[in-house]
Amino acid sequence: MSQLSIAQLLEDLREDLDLELLAGKAGLARTIRHTRYQKNGLPLAGFLEELHPDRVQIWGNTEIRYLNSMAPEALEKAVGRFFHHPVCTVLALGGGYIPRRVAEIADREHLPLLRSRHPGSEVLPRLLAYLETRLSPHARLHGVLVDLYGVGVLMQGKSGIGKSECALTLVTRGHRLVADDVVDIQLRGPDLVGRSTDLLKHHIEVRGLGILNLKDLFGVVAIRYEKNVELIVELVHWNPEVPFERLGIDLQARDVLGKALPLVRIPVAPGRNIPTLIEVAARNLLLQRMGYFSAEEFSRSLTAQIAMESARQPAGDREGGEGV
Repeated sequence: MSQLSIAQLLEDLREDLDLELLAGKAGLARTIRHTRYQKNGLPLAGFLEELHPDRVQIWGNTEIRYLNSMAPEALEKAVGRFFHHPVCTVLALGGGYIPRRVAEIADREHLPLLRSRHPGSEVLPRLLAYLETRLSPHARLHGVLVDLYGVGVLMQGKSGIGKSECALTLVTRGHRLVADDVVDIQLRGPDLVGRSTDLLKHHIEVRGLGILNLKDLFGVVAIRYEKNVELIVELVHWNPEVPFERLGIDLQARDVLGKALPLVRIPVAPGRNIPTLIEVAARNLLLQRMGYFSAEEFSRSLTAQIAMESARQPAGDREGGEGV
């Protein structure tokens, strides 16, 4: 399971969210293990059954006002009981006054108490995006990811089969490169989001030309920083003894991080226009999303035509014998 230390969170977001550590420095090694935060004032009121210690606990203006309204004895009891749980961290928003005793209890329990002077409407969306990026399940796959007509197509295949050359051709046709060679894929909610590694960003390696920077060659319109992965196209060497899909009725899929992605296998042979075939595969996926399946429509039409021809024949002809 992915995890993130509070020390790393503070280092990464200190400037972006104007974070400051109020107390609990001894607990900076505590870890966040969930991409969601918890904005829940009920633990301060004593209801701890729904407390998720592995999530960032958020205090907004309401919780801070509640703390300032409490008598010293009640404050000691409520905050002490809350902080005694193995909560990873508490983040107070809005810059409201935090009672000194709260910071003292945080130091005693080694609980990092953070504060941002920005309101929740600014902090929480950026915090959520950061946590999803750092903690979401991810995998690194060999391949090339391109954006075709708004469809994220991951090209895979053996090294040297021509994935990068196909991607370069597609870029010259107005499509966009996301990642070459190594694709970093993260599961964000229901989506698989692919992006390049920092080292290879915008670059593509083409045999005979070497490493090219497509952003410098074609401008920013030729690249994307990330894209949802929606289709896998596997390039395979042509083998006349291996049967390939001829009708397109039997749809295939490949599992990536628990998500089934549509899979199309395209045999590579001299004279075949592979970039065009990949473009057609992306267009076909868009049609399928609209409920139109060309292969199934053809199959229905063929079945209907056979039934009509069969109905026109005399009974004896249909049975293969002579008529009476």
